[in-house]
Amino acid sequence: MSILDSLAKSDLDEARRKIQELQPEAESERERGSLMAASGILASISKGKDGTLQSWDSAKVERAAKSIVSSQMADDFDAGYAETLLSYSKLTAGTRQSAE
Repeated sequence: MSILDSLAKSDLDEARRKIQELQPEAESERERGSLMAASGILASISKGKDGTLQSWDSAKVERAAKSIVSSQMADDFDAGYAETLLSYSKLTAGTRQSAE
């Protein structure tokens, strides 16, 4: 199970363990950006109600991620960050729709 799968299932201890395990192994800026995004999602879920992101709006996340990637100032770190946000958004899209 991936970090994002653990986050989607609100298995925060497992997600935290995986992030800590992978941080020293991250060699590229893209990998570091991905881990930073996963850490941010984890922090937000940890602070959220019932271990979920209550205000997550997939459409806004997708627009923001595309904006990050298309920026002339974006680098590999930014691309990894944006890709992880999009992946998490897609992973949780079905769960959010069925909850509504």
